[in-house]
Amino acid sequence: MHHRMMIIGALMLAAVSVHAQELSALAKLTAQVDSTLRRINAQAPQPAGIASARAATIPAHPAGGAPLAPAPSASEPAPPLTVEQRLALLEATMSTSSAREVADMLGELKKAVDELRAKPATPAEVFPAIKVGLLSQFQGQALQEQTTVQQDNDPAYNRHWQRQLYIRRLRVLVGGNLTKNTSFFFESDATNIGKVGTNGSKTNGVSMYVQDAQVQHTFMPELSFIAGLHLVGISRNSLQGATTLMGINYGTYSFVTSTPLDNSVGRDLGLSARGFLADERLEYRAGLYSGRNVNQYSPLRSAIRLQYCFLDREKGFFYTGSTLGKGRMVNLGAGIDMQGTYRGISADAFVDLPVSELGSLTVSASAGSFDGGGTDQDSSAFTALVPRQSILFFEAGFLFRDANLQPYLKYESQSVRATVLKQVGASAATLDYRNQLLSGDRFGFGLNYFINGHGASVKAMYEIVGRYRASAATGIAERVTNGEATLQVQFYTY
Repeated sequence: MHHRMMIIGALMLAAVSVHAQELSALAKLTAQVDSTLRRINAQAPQPAGIASARAATIPAHPAGGAPLAPAPSASEPAPPLTVEQRLALLEATMSTSSAREVADMLGELKKAVDELRAKPATPAEVFPAIKVGLLSQFQGQALQEQTTVQQDNDPAYNRHWQRQLYIRRLRVLVGGNLTKNTSFFFESDATNIGKVGTNGSKTNGVSMYVQDAQVQHTFMPELSFIAGLHLVGISRNSLQGATTLMGINYGTYSFVTSTPLDNSVGRDLGLSARGFLADERLEYRAGLYSGRNVNQYSPLRSAIRLQYCFLDREKGFFYTGSTLGKGRMVNLGAGIDMQGTYRGISADAFVDLPVSELGSLTVSASAGSFDGGGTDQDSSAFTALVPRQSILFFEAGFLFRDANLQPYLKYESQSVRATVLKQVGASAATLDYRNQLLSGDRFGFGLNYFINGHGASVKAMYEIVGRYRASAATGIAERVTNGEATLQVQFYTY
């Protein structure tokens, strides 16, 4: 009994020297030792003495001579033993042939201790935990003037390039955890600081507003609730974070319903559910939101989105525009957005894969259809807010890993095809003409240089902007283009 109690006590002392949360292997081995010692306790020979065993396990000086830890005198307290010394003491004590089974178990215990000691200690979680970040995007632009037919036909008229130097985005981010399962995110934004208006005046004032203010509580991976002001997009690009965009900006038409539905850059007030199913590969987002309110009795807005991840799982609230070669993603998504007679549907695909030693390929594409609904005879408050239209978005880039360079292409279009006259302010005779004037497209190519990933980058892009304008012939629209060059410097930390 003496030997059994001594060994169990020593095992407990050894255990407290390793990570408390990783003791399952030690606990199992301890139980085996205890069970075995109960069986052999009656016939086990008594050791020559604990003191002699202990003295035998005190290591000698590497160069010879006196031991590193000389045996204490009777008047001195015994110094504490290390984990290794405790285990060596146990092994020496149980080295008799009748306890060979226990000695083998002690060898397994030593191996488990070595493995646990090699792992870094995990700091205890402290709540609330708060993070603070900053996003700054400085831009320089040259915009070719959009001219009229009369200006183009005037040989004395010179087409101008407008220049801009301004801060596109300046955001302060605050987020963290209130409890283990409750997180929050707050973001403020000041946009277009220093941008010159059409009258030549510069916006020197900084007007910062609340962009995001949301709280999320996770009950399980399959279910969490998000409340507050947050993104409600149904396409991938409209749910990306501005910090990880591959292009300089979002798609021009990605937030086409934001103003009509009284949103703030795609954000709406509401409550949504989010979770991950099918081995956490299938994500769903579904919620009810304030939307456009004609009066206090207006219907709520609802939105649902699904995304399936074939390779890496994507669990962040804000989707990425490019993992910069750090991920392997093949995702498909789709969503529907509704309020009153308004309907919006969208489908998208995203690929981000290493394709060779040179680097990785990123492709993002989506197609959507939006319609305020109703008819000329039976319209609603939403009918004229969103003309029936189709939106296409495509971008593709290749990251050269060693050079940190990413050339890319981008195409997007808005094709208005209303059949309800009041949606575009047309008569039956001018419907096609009005639809064309509200349509447009953009094609661009650019080059990104990543100094420190998305944390510090320089991006350049040139776009050909296509639009329709009134031609010299009455009621006929003609397509024209103008150029747009942009340089962006981004700094981001969070």
